[in-house]
Amino acid sequence: MTANNEKTPAVNVNPVTRQLIRGSLRAARLECELLIERTAMSAFIREKKDYQVSFLDRHGHEIYGDSMGSDIVRCVWDFYPVETMAAGDLYWYNDPYLSRGSITHTPDMVFLAPVFFEGEAVAYCHSFAHFWDLGGSRPGSIGPANTEIFHDGTLVPPIKIIDQGKTNDEAYRIILRNSRYPDLLEGDTRALMAAANRAQERLLEMFGRFGKETTLAALEADQADTAAMVREKALELIPEGTASVREYMDHDGVNGGWHSFHLELNRENGRITLDSTQSDDQAGGSINFMASDGALGAYFGQYFHQYDTSMLSNHGLLASIDDVKMRQGSILQPDWPAALGCRAHTFTKLKSSVRALLAEATGGKVMAGSAVYVIAYWRMKNNGEDWLLCTDGIAVGHGARPFADGLDAIYSRHNENYPGEFMEMEYPLRMERYAIGMDSGGPGKFRGGCGIIRDVRILADEGTFGLRVENNLFPTWGVSGGMGGGTSRVVLNPGTPQEKEIRPFSDDNVWKKGDLVRVYTAGGGGWGDPLEREPDVVLDDVLDGFVSIEAARDSYGVVIDPSSLVVDQRETETVRADLRKSRGPTKLFHRFEYYDTAEEELTWVERNIPR
Repeated sequence: MTANNEKTPAVNVNPVTRQLIRGSLRAARLECELLIERTAMSAFIREKKDYQVSFLDRHGHEIYGDSMGSDIVRCVWDFYPVETMAAGDLYWYNDPYLSRGSITHTPDMVFLAPVFFEGEAVAYCHSFAHFWDLGGSRPGSIGPANTEIFHDGTLVPPIKIIDQGKTNDEAYRIILRNSRYPDLLEGDTRALMAAANRAQERLLEMFGRFGKETTLAALEADQADTAAMVREKALELIPEGTASVREYMDHDGVNGGWHSFHLELNRENGRITLDSTQSDDQAGGSINFMASDGALGAYFGQYFHQYDTSMLSNHGLLASIDDVKMRQGSILQPDWPAALGCRAHTFTKLKSSVRALLAEATGGKVMAGSAVYVIAYWRMKNNGEDWLLCTDGIAVGHGARPFADGLDAIYSRHNENYPGEFMEMEYPLRMERYAIGMDSGGPGKFRGGCGIIRDVRILADEGTFGLRVENNLFPTWGVSGGMGGGTSRVVLNPGTPQEKEIRPFSDDNVWKKGDLVRVYTAGGGGWGDPLEREPDVVLDDVLDGFVSIEAARDSYGVVIDPSSLVVDQRETETVRADLRKSRGPTKLFHRFEYYDTAEEELTWVERNIPR
């Protein structure tokens, strides 16, 4: 036996009590995440806020958090059955393979605490964050040049790091010893341990206040309510029949040629299935994504959750999909020991693909494609000193929506961009430019979010840098007449005799004191016909530096006098009429050109961008 599968006795919990329990969970999560932010040592956690705390029920199902359908507890039960657990225990792991994709790359560490009330394991709390360095082939552990999981850093199987309050110092020392920056790792892990412990305390207070049976019944009712809501929306929005999408990654960092995954959504007699078996084989590089079926289901649940955000984000999000089919050895289910470090190239596009699958059913009323967030590994040293690492997350543009422009210059939905002052204060680096990338947002009635331009100069004697930059070859897609976004690009020493194009997804690039790297990040796709965007709004974009005068004319058909910066209304009407005639009717999607189906785009890609 690995889990307590007894059914909670039927208890009728009144609405006020249920709201109080929801409020307790929300407050506890906020408190514990702030504890991590204020006590962690590495910048990726402290400044970028790549962390989370979640709460799970006694079956391991999420009751509140952002675990994305992951089965966080199962791999711990594989080694430590629930009957062997005790109050004061804390478990630690980061192995993507043993966790069956619940953790998707090695820098993401999980600390799991069982919650015992009245002698029974009634719940679990887990804290999670992205750690600075866990060994591996290069500082920062993960990187574009990695070809197997061992390159990605130390693998920690589920271990009991704290046994009834006593820390396993021997195991702890071994893990710390395998990091290039053990002080940072120790500070971060202790912050995560403290957060898991605080979360456990807050759940115990909640059970003590409301009682075990009432609390368990309320948590199950919340999961059932969320499940009912997302299932209802799924059946309302997903029609009988089949829809499919294929999405492309530029390359895997090691071998030439693009990679792709394929999703097919089918509804037959009220049963909804998602099939990914036609995806490409696993990549030789590190863009493979160990996708759990729960995660793929949760991506749909997250989309449907927007229709009633009063519902808690919990295990009920998985109810929209009945069955997920995957193929072992594919890019979404790679064989051991494939590298997984840069899996964000793939899973970020998976999330966008969920919206693409629903575009036809909703008449195109979905958010357009968003660019993959960027990470640069700036490595540097002065003569006679140790190597330093700055893992720099860089913002991109997000897809336009049916009611508004896309978000500009956003790294990720729950993470933040580094302040320039922080980088210069902590490292021998100077950020000399941080600007909106003009014309990077996909044209549309609602414009895609713009990416950015970031100039970083090295002040140390020598260094190398790695780049995890996607959307260089394949831009984001526009929808409902909207057009694809702008692409990414990286240049060393731009505007000098030493100017050099750098492959955007690469590692071991050399720079020396005084060199400058310029990163152009991609923009989000547009929504709606760009010729329907109000000319005054296009003018505002020009005045604000989001759109050039040339793009205003060529993409939006809006003619702006370069001297007076006033819209020429008569010429605009003429140019728009000419553009409509020359381009023909729009289609559901646009990337390189307009298309309606995945097959239609694949034909174009294979003809024009051979692997």
